[in-house]
Amino acid sequence: MLLRLRWLQLRRAFPLPGIVLLALAVIFVLGLMHRAVLRDASFAAYIAGGTLFTVWGLHQRRPDLHFLHRHVPRARLALAMEYGALVLPVVLVLALAGAWSSALVLLAAGAVPWLPVVRSSGVRGSWLRRWIPVRLFEWRGLVQGTHPWGLLLWLSALVFCWLPVLPVFLVGVVAMLIAGAQEQCEPRSMLLATASDGRTFLRMKVLGSLRIMLIMIVPVLIGATLFRPEWWWIHGLIGVGMLVLVAYAVVLKYAHYQPNERLIANGANVSIAALFAILPGLNVVPLLMLPTEMPKARANLSAYFHDHAR
Repeated sequence: MLLRLRWLQLRRAFPLPGIVLLALAVIFVLGLMHRAVLRDASFAAYIAGGTLFTVWGLHQRRPDLHFLHRHVPRARLALAMEYGALVLPVVLVLALAGAWSSALVLLAAGAVPWLPVVRSSGVRGSWLRRWIPVRLFEWRGLVQGTHPWGLLLWLSALVFCWLPVLPVFLVGVVAMLIAGAQEQCEPRSMLLATASDGRTFLRMKVLGSLRIMLIMIVPVLIGATLFRPEWWWIHGLIGVGMLVLVAYAVVLKYAHYQPNERLIANGANVSIAALFAILPGLNVVPLLMLPTEMPKARANLSAYFHDHAR
């Protein structure tokens, strides 16, 4: 049932060319995984662990979990099938590369729906929130919702800089969490209290987000490059891709901004941008997507700043 629903949502969100492009990107990523495992068998454990962590994080953060348990028959079994479909391509890649033990580990994804979901309560990470400007409320909300796991994720990327692939993957997960936090729209009063016009407001939001993102990714990428100097260009391209991803998520939010609404539909576009952002050479795709949304964001914000009837 859930798989059919996801397919309908995908068809509604993207035209056929977009679905084909997404499928080609997924095939390309799987091909890179297969090649990496063939060159170094130790990558298989990182791929399996990263995939499991991603599925667990998805289960912990999905907003429709309570709804599914109330209205979907055998909700946990349906979720297990959904997660199984997500990890199946990775299982096949690892199996074809001969990494059977890592492929079998991924079968644990079917048990994720039966794991307890951590519910956030109280004020979390208050010392971190003090370092974030008030106008970047999305970042403050992200700290509130993910602390201390988000901080541990970033520290793990920093600590394991000596390992191949893993630190870049972990900081990429952080970047996707940050992009996902841009879905929640603030009240219109917050817009008017932050800046005098839409252009200034958008510039403050984008530059503020990029400044914090730079502080997060630069130490990890420098550390990873010190241990793998021959990969400097890969780390550089991935770093640029993450910055573009965050900027695109911010601009996309205000291109479709509606006061006090959660822009769930933006998640599909951000997911595609994230997929391309972490692929060296293909991160030019979100860079091309960014200018198409910038005029829409400025026009939409201008309407909210100057239309007193709203």
